[in-house]
Amino acid sequence: MKKFTHQEAKAVITKLCESAENNGFPTRDSFFDMLALNPLIAAKGYNYFGKIFYWNNASVTLYGHRMEEAINKDLVELIIPPDMQKFARDMIALGGRSGKMPDPGTFDLIHADGHYVTVFSGHLAFSWGNSSTPEFYCLDLPIITNHGMV
Repeated sequence: MKKFTHQEAKAVITKLCESAENNGFPTRDSFFDMLALNPLIAAKGYNYFGKIFYWNNASVTLYGHRMEEAINKDLVELIIPPDMQKFARDMIALGGRSGKMPDPGTFDLIHADGHYVTVFSGHLAFSWGNSSTPEFYCLDLPIITNHGMV
């Protein structure tokens, strides 16, 4: 999988998060069209409880879990390190109440084989149509670290 510099990943993910905040993806289809044009972005969709309903091919490559292994699993338990799990659940709950997600940033997440994967990650919340239940998405790009490629 291609690795990005921190600056490259930050530019892409930040632009997508800003676009989402400015209603740049007014429908689910427009969001998925963007993902189709950006196949290197590892995208995960999950609900208020952290249950995964969307896991794209880039997520399979980046995190090592096949789609059928990830769907209906808890995102927090699947890829978030134990010391970050409470923070992640708190952010999902806050996003469900306010629609506000954490700012994009660099995180070390967990691959299926247990090693850490350093990513630049952005978080989105959408309530498309008449839905009162938000859908959450996490968009990740793997980055080159000081330790080489992770």
